[in-house]
Amino acid sequence: MKIKKLLSVLLISAVVMVPSASAFAEDVNSTEIAPTGTVTPYIVGVGDTRATAVSIVLNDGGGAIYDLFIQSATDKDWFKWTNTSSSYKRVVPRVGGMSGNGPTRAGLIVSYINQAELGPLYTAQSGTAEGQLFSNVMVPPGATVYIVVDAPNFTTAPAYRLNFAVYD
Repeated sequence: MKIKKLLSVLLISAVVMVPSASAFAEDVNSTEIAPTGTVTPYIVGVGDTRATAVSIVLNDGGGAIYDLFIQSATDKDWFKWTNTSSSYKRVVPRVGGMSGNGPTRAGLIVSYINQAELGPLYTAQSGTAEGQLFSNVMVPPGATVYIVVDAPNFTTAPAYRLNFAVYD
């Protein structure tokens, strides 16, 4: 009887371990693959203008991470976050600086309730693959922070990471 149970457990384990195709697998013959073997961008037209900026959704820790890339010399990716609390918040956006990231330029704009604006502000690392950090930007209640990422010296589609954190 023990052998029968052991064989049953082994058979079930083997069936569970059999590899299956992912629901997100891509056809290697897809037209999305360029002749050079590089994958072309999949998301085009998302957050390309300030009016269609991607709303930053914070996780439970008060942060958000977005990994994207710039598709062309004229492409811009816009992100926005609005301080809906009744107190000042400190935001710390960082763009790039990760392994494999390309040269990008990140700008920061703070739009206040009375329609006044600060920015766009750029860092000294603008246009490089180095991390571009906007440290301790104070945002009053009701104000909106916009982050815009582009690649003015575009040669190939540079990848970047936006790491956005909010603190009290």
